[in-house]
Amino acid sequence: MKAHHRREFLRRAGAAAVGGAVGVFGRARVVQAGWTVPARGAHDRLQPEWYQKKIQQVQQEMAKHKLDALVLLNSTNVIYTTGYFHLSTERPLAVLIPKSGEPALFIPGVEADQVRLWWIKDFESYFDYPGPENRVRWIFERVAKRGFSHGRIGIEDPPLGRLRHIKAGAPNARIVVAGELIEHMRYVKDDDEIAIMRRAMEFADFTVEAGRKFVASRGSVTEDEILKASADAVADRMSRELRDVVGVSIDPPFGGLVPFGKRSAFPHAVPSQDRLQKGDALILSFGARVGGYNVECERSFSIGKPSDRARRLYEAMLAAHDTGAAEMRDGAVAEDVDRKALDQIREAGFESFLRHRTGHGIGLEGHEPPWIAEGDKTVLRQGMTFSCEPGVYAPDFGGFRHSDTVMVAKERGEILNRYPTRLEEMVIEV
Repeated sequence: MKAHHRREFLRRAGAAAVGGAVGVFGRARVVQAGWTVPARGAHDRLQPEWYQKKIQQVQQEMAKHKLDALVLLNSTNVIYTTGYFHLSTERPLAVLIPKSGEPALFIPGVEADQVRLWWIKDFESYFDYPGPENRVRWIFERVAKRGFSHGRIGIEDPPLGRLRHIKAGAPNARIVVAGELIEHMRYVKDDDEIAIMRRAMEFADFTVEAGRKFVASRGSVTEDEILKASADAVADRMSRELRDVVGVSIDPPFGGLVPFGKRSAFPHAVPSQDRLQKGDALILSFGARVGGYNVECERSFSIGKPSDRARRLYEAMLAAHDTGAAEMRDGAVAEDVDRKALDQIREAGFESFLRHRTGHGIGLEGHEPPWIAEGDKTVLRQGMTFSCEPGVYAPDFGGFRHSDTVMVAKERGEILNRYPTRLEEMVIEV
């Protein structure tokens, strides 16, 4: 992002983050968002036609594997193929995808009225869990009765106990572990999925800016106060702007990670009651999920002018981040991208401050394969999406980490985020 574009982003986002009503959390001002974005289409989620097409694509892949049917019990895979969002509990819920024709759902009774509102009309339900017989066995008994008793049925990789019940429900069928079929389809996002992720990114970037403005206005705040103010801001904006409120989450305790000082050297620091001080490093780490699709934005800040050492740490992190994002191109190998990114930190003399890989796949799950990490030999393809989040962590000072959500493109990765990354724009005066 060019410098004047970054400044314009901060100007607009900053005004938005403090432009609305103000609430109270302890002694902290809770910022309510007021940033209005340009008008969007009618929906913030994928529509039934998309899922109907996806079922056909799955059936084409099933034909390559000579499957008569595919039964999915993983809730994320059910959502990916059917769009039926539901709260996954101990109650088994499955979709049957035959080699041709329409899918069918097998659901707990608590879902029945909600299923009737969606596009899949063929479903069977059981009363509740645990019930008089194992519910996974119940599902596969009904799959068998639908003409697949002697068929070749694909399933996801099951726990041993579940496999026993699957075979008991369809004893004469050939059960084939074929979960990678869906996993590999999920790797590459199409234009519609990317559009949803771009929409989600507006909220992730916005939440970081809301946290930044809160810190700038309040000074010596606690992590809990930053989290609460940021969550209030993005929740207020989401409730105003989203037309289809499905698959939207703000994770506990209030939606992210906001470590500062020496605790910013903990990549997954849980919140504390410490108070922010001048000279601290601060990481604001937030995700957003819209229409089921996840993105993330993490930014590192310096509270006041950084020391020379802090600057060197920051610049090493930023070089790794920029290299990793650029290297996420069509045809690259995942572990090569990781090596080239982390080599920037090693060559700066900070190898002992490395704690983790460069990135992870992101989409319907916040963390999903493939991995931008040593040992992952996946060849990247256009439309794959990853976090890019190399970090540098000095235990006696703190850590710096940016994370962008990056789409693999032909020549270099495309960063979906629009939030600035250069050090001069990451200084917060308090």
